[in-house]
Formats: sequence, C-alpha cells, structure tokens
Amino acid sequence: MNQTPSHSQTPEFGTNKSQTTSILFQPPKPEEMHLSFWAKSKVVFKEVAAISLIGITIVSTLFTVQSCSDDADRQAVQAVKFQMEVGK
Repeated sequence: MNQTPSHSQTPEFGTNKSQTTSILFQPPKPEEMHLSFWAKSKVVFKEVAAISLIGITIVSTLFTVQSCSDDADRQAVQAVKFQMEVGK
C-alpha cells in the first residue's frame, strides 16, 4: 500500500465552475425606475415625521427646563417672603 492519508477536510472539485450568470448587474430600465406619486409621498412623509419627532423632542425639553426654572424661582421668592413674615 502506497497511500498516504489526507487530513484535509476540504472536498476536491474537478473543475472551477462559476455559480453566477454571465451578466451580474444591469441598470434598471427607465420604466422600472418610475415611482408612483404615493411611493414618493410616502418617503416624504417619513422624512417629515422624523424631523417633526426630533423637533418636538427638543422643544418639549426646552419647555420642561424653562418650567422647572420658573418653578424654582417662584419657590425661592415664596421662601424669602415666608422668612420675612416669620422673622417679624
């Protein structure tokens, strides 16, 4: 016996054949590229909704900070008035 064992687990193939067709990519035809009005408006609506969501988040954060600041100022004024009344 003149055989040497092969420890490789890779299969042996007879020829190198391509699994793809000869044309890999073709640009779409103009009639394939036409989008309907609803498809275009759907994209625009999604963009407007995303920008609105970001804007609402920023504005509501600013209003919350302003409201908390006003509340803290009002409480400070009330505390000073209370201390002046109690001190008399």
